[in-house]
Amino acid sequence: MASRMNGETTQSKGRAEGALLLTMLFLGYAMYAADRTVLTSILKTVQTALSLDSTELGLLTSAVYIGVLATVFIAGNLSDRYGTRRVILVGVVVFTAFTWLIGLSTNFFEAFTFRLISGFGEGLFWPVAMSAVAKYFGTNKGSALGVFYVGFDVGSVVGSSIGGTTLSLTTDWRYAFFVAPLLGIAVVAGTLLAKGSFTRADGKVGSIFGRDALGLLKRRQVRLIMLFALLATWASIWQVTYLSYYFQSVKGLSAPLAAFIISPVAISGGFGKVILGRASDGWRRNRMLVALSLVVVLLYALFFSSSNIYIATAVVLAIGFMSSAIFPIMQALMCDSCDGSFGSALGLTTTAQSVATVIAPNTTAALISAMGVGTAVAVNTVVPAVAALGVALFLWDQRGNRRDTA
Repeated sequence: MASRMNGETTQSKGRAEGALLLTMLFLGYAMYAADRTVLTSILKTVQTALSLDSTELGLLTSAVYIGVLATVFIAGNLSDRYGTRRVILVGVVVFTAFTWLIGLSTNFFEAFTFRLISGFGEGLFWPVAMSAVAKYFGTNKGSALGVFYVGFDVGSVVGSSIGGTTLSLTTDWRYAFFVAPLLGIAVVAGTLLAKGSFTRADGKVGSIFGRDALGLLKRRQVRLIMLFALLATWASIWQVTYLSYYFQSVKGLSAPLAAFIISPVAISGGFGKVILGRASDGWRRNRMLVALSLVVVLLYALFFSSSNIYIATAVVLAIGFMSSAIFPIMQALMCDSCDGSFGSALGLTTTAQSVATVIAPNTTAALISAMGVGTAVAVNTVVPAVAALGVALFLWDQRGNRRDTA
């Protein structure tokens, strides 16, 4: 009887630790997303206020992604060696502080520099947070990563709402950057309190720096997942960087309304991540990626060919649901393929994604000068989406895609 009670107590404690861990990382990812989308939602206003040309606009939108790219690979390796909690704390403090400083910018150089350093912090947080979630929840990692990823959608809604609301109330873009990072304070406090949860998630740490990543790169499936991650991210990044700008420039919506359009798309994406992420714990993840990639390509074709604002809005909600679900499933598939080196493996996928997030906005900005906003966004979305579908087909018959026994 006592043994049974002890078992139930341990189980209850484990659930509480898991809930605390997931809540803190969920909030951290929400803060991460709010930092990104607050700029997107007021991008045209910032462009006017700082007198940015199209090249500077592209660089500013990609600055955070350049920062992420600089640290994301090393972050995954560091977490496998030293544990996840320390790396996450440093990351959250950095991107919280430097997001505040963006609001003090008076020119392109200052805004770019603060945005870049904010990206360093985000790069430390992103793969390491996913690693902690995947390690802790094991065979239910698809569901847990789906919930974690919803943090990005919540943050996107919050960030775009902050951008639209502060702009409507004050007509000054700076206030958005003073409000958006406040959540970071709670995340730092919660991460300090959740020490036991992180200890349980990490288990044994102390791998040799870089060795696991180099070993993983020798695997064909790992390389295919990295290529898929690059292309799928490239195809979807416009939803973060140019969605509001597209609806304002191409569909003729007002700045506040174009800013708020991000929110329902993000909510739709959140449902997709939870529902389909959970489904991936029982289904073959590689084949789910093929199906989702095909549906997304068809939805993009419909969206960019439609001139009706109501049809376009309905379709972009479906795009949010389907395209967002790709990412937790993809990350869970990578974890299935890495023999427990989650930090190193997720450092590889997030590095590939970060390359896409640096290249894609700048490519779109360059294409806008030659083609106009509508055609540029369409070309730079549909082409990589079709390529991602092609790569996913090569994963169709790969082994090791069912839920593991970790």
